[in-house]
Amino acid sequence: MGRNIDECASVPDSLKRARACRVCSLIKTYEQFKREGCDNCESFLGLCGYPDKIRECTSSDYDGIIALMKPRANSFISKTKKLTRYVPGTYAVGVSGRLPDWVEEIMMDEGISYVPRDGTIDDKYLMPKRNQRVNIKKF
Repeated sequence: MGRNIDECASVPDSLKRARACRVCSLIKTYEQFKREGCDNCESFLGLCGYPDKIRECTSSDYDGIIALMKPRANSFISKTKKLTRYVPGTYAVGVSGRLPDWVEEIMMDEGISYVPRDGTIDDKYLMPKRNQRVNIKKF
């Protein structure tokens, strides 16, 4: 009998050589990414068996660890970290670094929005467009 996806959690074998995906922040060891790819992003990242892609799309520099067993249960943490559509597993609170441009282009082509996991927001989301009026309320 097959197990439900909510019952299967992706956890790192150890925290030595652990890396976090820069797209979804899933934590696995380098060897797990090489052997299995990313459980959430493999369809467009294609990390499985590609060491160069693993180095570009994951980071060993991450902050905090979240053990998320029921992401679809809409818990506070799964909603605030935007993890509700991902598999159960171990996630980083923040992941240093940005994705390469070619990955962002693939995601854009596939209609997948990129939320940087390093806590930064691209200027294109913060700055008003030229000649765009900005309303500022005074209190």
